[in-house]
Amino acid sequence: MRSPALLMLLFYSALWAQQAQVEVQVPLDSAGALVEISPELRTRTQLFPEVEDFLSARLFQGGDSSFVLEIAYREAGRLARRRSLMTAAQVRTFRQELTHALQSPARTQRMDQEGRPGLIVRQTLMGLGFYGWSVPRMMEIDGTRGTIAAYMLTSAASFALPYYLTRNRPVTTTQTMMTTYGSTRGLLYGLFVRNMVAPDAYSDASEWGPPLLGSLIGSVGAFRLAEKSGLTLGSAELIGVMGDFGSGFGLGTTHLAELWNGDDRERAAHSLMLGMTGAGLAGGYLLSQREHYTRGDAYVLRMEGILGAQIMMPIAAAIADKKEKSYTVGAMTGGVLGVGIGNWLLKDEDFDFNEGALISCGQIAGGLLAGGLTYLIDTNENFDGLVYHSAIALGSLAGHAFLYHTFKLRR
Repeated sequence: MRSPALLMLLFYSALWAQQAQVEVQVPLDSAGALVEISPELRTRTQLFPEVEDFLSARLFQGGDSSFVLEIAYREAGRLARRRSLMTAAQVRTFRQELTHALQSPARTQRMDQEGRPGLIVRQTLMGLGFYGWSVPRMMEIDGTRGTIAAYMLTSAASFALPYYLTRNRPVTTTQTMMTTYGSTRGLLYGLFVRNMVAPDAYSDASEWGPPLLGSLIGSVGAFRLAEKSGLTLGSAELIGVMGDFGSGFGLGTTHLAELWNGDDRERAAHSLMLGMTGAGLAGGYLLSQREHYTRGDAYVLRMEGILGAQIMMPIAAAIADKKEKSYTVGAMTGGVLGVGIGNWLLKDEDFDFNEGALISCGQIAGGLLAGGLTYLIDTNENFDGLVYHSAIALGSLAGHAFLYHTFKLRR
């Protein structure tokens, strides 16, 4: 006679044999190559958006041809699993959708369009401020009706084209900043090229066409450069700052070399200015590869270069007895010193955009305050220009130094 314990063991064994079901892991995709969805793949395909702290997903098939989708995730720091029954038709649909998502990664990835609104707004302002006026002049449209119509249509296009062309592509803040730089400075570069190639042409088309073309080429070129180069916002701003300094040094050099006397010499003047602008842009790029710059740092460096020019200009003028070229020599020398000292001071700083903008405004306000007080004191108009230049320089230095150290001490 069998014991009760043996009978109980046989009973539960038979019950387990009836209820136990073996599940075999099967592929998740139609190609039969994917057996698990990882967190990275889940982000790419945007599956299971309702699951937080997703870990993995697997598909199992039972002996009765049923399917179970198992999703593992973390809940309150503990491992959790969710199992969902699926029919063969549902699995077939799921596999088709997953395979399609894997074959179309560009469609499922979210684009970075943080800079798109700023790009469209700034290009619209360029249309209102320059493109709308230059197109009718370049096309030599006569009559008020035609001019107004061309202005309105061009200004509208300055919004519509950027909006349409960027609707399905990434637009970063760096691209927006560089596009703005290219569109505004492109006006100047187009003018340089025009005066180098055809300085004697005086038609509306020759005068307005090159700046307009330069602005458009600058916009597109700067946008693509930012897209391909991977420059940070601070590096891009630094390149623009050094390009502006290059243009300023080119202008000062042409003044010292007296290249503005005569048409032939003016051709050389514009060539020199364009070349020095290019040298400034190249120098800014090289500096950006060596030093870490935030956008605020680049703003501060620009103002420190200007501050150096402000300080050295009256000093050089006083030494040279106020000769005309002494102001230019002082400004250029001070600009070099200001940029050099500023780069040294900024090695351990990381000013953000707001701090850089406020330091810039503080320097301007300090100069205006000092100039205004000097003008009030000079009731009998006894002061000459050198006194005013000196007062404004000291006021700018005070405003810059005060805010610079205020933000530095906060960190």
